[in-house]
Amino acid sequence: MEEPVLELTDVLRLLEDHERSADRALSMVPSEAAMSGIAKLPLLLDVYHRYFFNEGGDPASWHFRGGQNLRELETDLTVPLLAELGRAGRVSVRPLSGLGTMTLVLASLGGPPGSDVMTLSPDVGGHYATARLATRLGLRVHELGGPDPHGLDLEHARERLAAVRPALVYVDQSHCLFPVDVASLVETVRRASPGTRVHIDTSQWLGLVLGGVFDNPLDCGADSFGGSTHKTFPGPQKGVFLTRDPRVAEQVEETQEYLISSHHFAATISLGIALLEFRRFGAEYARAVVDNTRRFGALLTERGLTVMAADRGYSAGHQLWLDTDADGVAPRVASDRLFRAGLRVNFMGGLPRVAGQAVRIGLNEPTYRGLAGPELDELADVFTAAVLATEPPETLAARVARLPRRARYGEAADPRSPLVRRALALCAAALSRRGGEVPAELSVASIRNE
Repeated sequence: MEEPVLELTDVLRLLEDHERSADRALSMVPSEAAMSGIAKLPLLLDVYHRYFFNEGGDPASWHFRGGQNLRELETDLTVPLLAELGRAGRVSVRPLSGLGTMTLVLASLGGPPGSDVMTLSPDVGGHYATARLATRLGLRVHELGGPDPHGLDLEHARERLAAVRPALVYVDQSHCLFPVDVASLVETVRRASPGTRVHIDTSQWLGLVLGGVFDNPLDCGADSFGGSTHKTFPGPQKGVFLTRDPRVAEQVEETQEYLISSHHFAATISLGIALLEFRRFGAEYARAVVDNTRRFGALLTERGLTVMAADRGYSAGHQLWLDTDADGVAPRVASDRLFRAGLRVNFMGGLPRVAGQAVRIGLNEPTYRGLAGPELDELADVFTAAVLATEPPETLAARVARLPRRARYGEAADPRSPLVRRALALCAAALSRRGGEVPAELSVASIRNE
């Protein structure tokens, strides 16, 4: 007998349960990020259903008119802000994700089928999908490696580049504690294979690049960079591409015309709002992420957990890797215990040169949520007690629930803000548009009249 389909009441119940749980838990998954409620707003409104294709505003090109009145939210908000913060002459906000950006770049800059491209070996953090995707596009893949999980052998890279002369070097660090030295790599590429382009996938690092903590790849000589917008950058799940080279931009624009149709206009507006907020707080937030990550690594070490790369300062960014096997706890068991204590983490295999599995955590969302100072000490106490099972999970979960939850940055940091109140009114109107009345206290008119 087939399982019954969930009813709408079941769906709402599950969503309510999740929201209650999320309000008491803390995500430490490094590939996820929270964003402000105002940045989420377009995903609920009418614009979510609409296409937008007429960036130039040509009166004869409004074949899809649903988003016509909101054109400037992409052309005069998201695009110029991304170009400003990324110090890029040309940008694309059409990719839907980090992997979508990867597909666009490989298809645009990797050359025709049969061309050679270079990526990073998984032994130095290369993304699991890059080689397979490039092969599917008909490209021949060559990998660059290094002496340890955190760096490249540039002399070997020079030899491989001179021999292969690839169309593209795609730097796809995914599992990473320390970024590749982009300037040195670009210099090596330019000397060994001058016609080769270099793209840096900054999916993990985007918030740290735009926040000025990591070097901008374009300043280091790379032809382009980009990736997902929801890891260290507190934005929607989307992708971006940035360059200063007009020819590179043209190649990408030509390819995206047939590779991407709807680019999720509402998420593009959401990204613009997130960029507008980040313009004000990004530098402070990015510095806090790095400081909190290094400090948390030290706090866990002091409490007896085995944190990798301790001899190098644990991390240059937002990730930490834990060898809980060395502490007598299998990573899956550690993850289960942390989950019951209200802490969400990754446990996974495939980390560079790590035998078996490990626990991977990120301080990006806790930092965005406002954790700092003694709150990090409390988090480290709870985290360690959960992994080692020295206190009941219910007790630990209650302590996690008392940690800060409200975003420290952006408009959502002040729940009394008139902008937040107006956003609530728009939400209420969207939910009641086809039935029922908007509660008077949440009407746009009443809020504007306050």
